Amino acid sequence: MKVLITQKVSDNLAFRDSAEAFFHEIETLPDQSITIDFSGVKFISRSFAHEYLARKKQSSKTLKETHVPESVRKMFHVVLHPSKKFELPKPTVRRIDRIDAVFT
Repeated sequence: MKVLITQKVSDNLAFRDSAEAFFHEIETLPDQSITIDFSGVKFISRSFAHEYLARKKQSSKTLKETHVPESVRKMFHVVLHPSKKFELPKPTVRRIDRIDAVFT
């Protein structure tokens, strides 16, 4: 069975409670194997992603995702790997003795 998440929740997956309600509905479906289609999803919050992944892990169903946008895939990665922090590159600092040296 295939479930389009934008039809059941929204194209903006923002609230933890929405993920909880979505999985409550998924658990009531008769099929054991369910494909969740992320087509059309524009946004996913960290809290929705966290709740989604936690509920998926606890689910009695066999779940797989399809058509997952890159932004959603990245948020799932951030939630699954919280210790990997993004580091900004170190700025290059140089000493300026004269103001006209900046423009040459």
